[in-house]
Amino acid sequence: MEKYHIVVPPNTSAQLGQLLLQLADDVLDAVNKTLEVYHISESKLSLLLLFVAASHHPKSLQPSEIAEKLGIRRASVTKQLIWMEKHQFITRTISREDQRMINVSITEEGYQLLAQVMPHYWQTCAELSNKLTNEETILLLTLLKKIHKSHR
Repeated sequence: MEKYHIVVPPNTSAQLGQLLLQLADDVLDAVNKTLEVYHISESKLSLLLLFVAASHHPKSLQPSEIAEKLGIRRASVTKQLIWMEKHQFITRTISREDQRMINVSITEEGYQLLAQVMPHYWQTCAELSNKLTNEETILLLTLLKKIHKSHR
């Protein structure tokens, strides 16, 4: 019977952490189900959104910077960049200043995809909390932001 205790959360903080992990999986599944109609995943959407944010800055993002910002391996970024370039959602060009560097930017097709996807994405995000009252939603949002901020 003692072996069973190793799988039971030892306290409410551990129980909350476990629930957050399970919830993260559920959220990712819901978002990916919404996005599969567009043949992209949440990670590809995050990548496109990163390029939109970067387009407001004069400097292009390098694959190593992308990997760091998204918290994924550089090899995963490279694979996704190849797929996105093949589908004309991004362009990759060699830097004029340093030929070892590759600049990545979103294309008009990438913006068009986002224009189609984002309303459905936001709807899916909103539906995740549809069983909560407005007050509960605001409270949960505040608490989750506090947790998120403490882990950055």
